[in-house]
Amino acid sequence: MAITPRQTALSATDHLAARLDGIIADVLAPHLNGLEWTSILVELDKFKGKRPAIITANDLQSQLRMLTERLGGLGYPFDDESRTASTVASDLRTVRRNLAHTNPFTVLEAWRAADHCVRLLEALGDTDGIIAATEFRHEAFLEYAKESGLGPAPALPEGGGAANAAGGTAVSGSGNAEENRRSVEVAVRGDQGEVVYEEWSGHQAGDVTILDTIARKESKLKVQALAEEIVDVEWPIALGRLAKLVGRGFGLGKVVSGRQKKIERQIFNTSLFVDEHGFVWPLADDAEEWTGYRVDSETRPRDFKEISPREIANALAQVRNENPSLDDDAQELAVLRVFGRERKTQGVRQQLDLAWELL
Repeated sequence: MAITPRQTALSATDHLAARLDGIIADVLAPHLNGLEWTSILVELDKFKGKRPAIITANDLQSQLRMLTERLGGLGYPFDDESRTASTVASDLRTVRRNLAHTNPFTVLEAWRAADHCVRLLEALGDTDGIIAATEFRHEAFLEYAKESGLGPAPALPEGGGAANAAGGTAVSGSGNAEENRRSVEVAVRGDQGEVVYEEWSGHQAGDVTILDTIARKESKLKVQALAEEIVDVEWPIALGRLAKLVGRGFGLGKVVSGRQKKIERQIFNTSLFVDEHGFVWPLADDAEEWTGYRVDSETRPRDFKEISPREIANALAQVRNENPSLDDDAQELAVLRVFGRERKTQGVRQQLDLAWELL
């Protein structure tokens, strides 16, 4: 029986997951005090005010979160200055979601998935893991070349055999479990104790033909999968921004109005929740229960209209709690400073008014 493109992508990502557990454990060992690296994600979700989720060390979803999300005070410990690892891992998060949803893969998409696996292992310096990953990529390219009528693919270098998957490195800790957990919590929260807004850093989940054929079921599923992955990183996110990021993920430099409306229609067809202010959340419960907010990073300050009224209201509630003697105007100015603003422009005023209504 012929191997399908989806099976190729699955084999490549399974190999990647087997390598990443040990890599992540080794890099973070100095901060773990003998705990599993998954404890960082547990503390990170608490820090961000997210609901608890099942997190396991051999799960690719958890592994890719470690590589793409800012780990609080630890920053991005797997990245170079170019953010190579997190960018490639962001694209792999969409691959993983398509696999989880059993969405179909073309031979080109299977090759891209295998190529992402190779590039990520290269960025992480896993010379042993690269060997088998390169074989998956080579086989995928052979299928793509065959389907596309291209010339023969170059042969692999000699000595390319499947490498054994790396296992996690056991780290002996000291102190009791509660002390170790608290040290991880301190590392995640950092000196400032602020949750920093993270921008989706994916590059390309597919080409523009997905959007050209958005009426087809398989294209709809891929657009929806990318939207869900972006929301998982940026929620709450403005619907318009989400649609534009999805367009960018499928090769568009500019998303015109007609394209945007078609993408937004697919967003509404997912399990995602769009609130009354046009912001997208994973679930309605997240919109109702979230009490956190995020400060902007130095590299990507948000347009104030891209900050959810719920997020602004949460910051306003904290300011009021900490400074009850301030009048409304002073409280608003304090909130603006939280988000790196000083002036109450018309757009800022509108968002503030919506935030007050939520208190």
